[in-house]
Amino acid sequence: MSVRDELNEELFDFLDDMDPSGKNTERLRSFLIGMTDQEYYEYMDDFLNDDRKYIQVAYEPYNNPVSIEFIEKIAKKHHIIFYHKVAKPYVNGNPQNPTVTPHEIMVMYLPIKRLKQMVATKSHTSVTNTKRDARTGQVTGSDKTARVTDVEGYSLIVQELYASARESFGPMADNEAAFFEMQRQIQKNGEVSLADLPNDPLSQKTTNTVFYLMLGSCISTNLIEDTGYLLPITLRSQEQHSSTVDRE
Repeated sequence: MSVRDELNEELFDFLDDMDPSGKNTERLRSFLIGMTDQEYYEYMDDFLNDDRKYIQVAYEPYNNPVSIEFIEKIAKKHHIIFYHKVAKPYVNGNPQNPTVTPHEIMVMYLPIKRLKQMVATKSHTSVTNTKRDARTGQVTGSDKTARVTDVEGYSLIVQELYASARESFGPMADNEAAFFEMQRQIQKNGEVSLADLPNDPLSQKTTNTVFYLMLGSCISTNLIEDTGYLLPITLRSQEQHSSTVDRE
């Protein structure tokens, strides 16, 4: 048996397991069968040496429902390891002796479509946050679906994506001062750091709204100011006064 026959046998066996209907196997077989040996090996060399290339498997969900058990069964048969202990050198800053997850977790390649293409043509979800309510700073109208949901927020924290959470709930949310500064630095320098953005509670409309609602309910809070005794209007007047140049 030639190398080509061995590769085809292994590949078609894998596709048959992935799709018992055999449609994907026939589609790939019809693509490869017309190649000469030289064309075949050149194609395989290019395919195996490029991590960005993969074989797409099309499914009819009602004929072949996919489950985690189904995928694990195929992976076990073909000796594909999904579960690993993952090293996190960014946690302790030591690449030579990194922090490792106590339990094995699933690690696998996940092809991701372009977000803009996916949301614009299929789910009709907005990818901008330009349309906002002037009173609350919250996205509205056609951009309302760009809002970060509670589940997405919890997911960011659970995955320890704290910088992403700070961006999503800061400059990309209702902190317009930080948003405009972020856009300015990106246009000027091509990049921006969260550490360089202002983080003034007075610029966060949601925080101010909650503060006034609690104040109207006779509840004291330190959301805006540590002592809880100064109103935002007083803090703003103090900032304006302290930033004014005395020319006398």
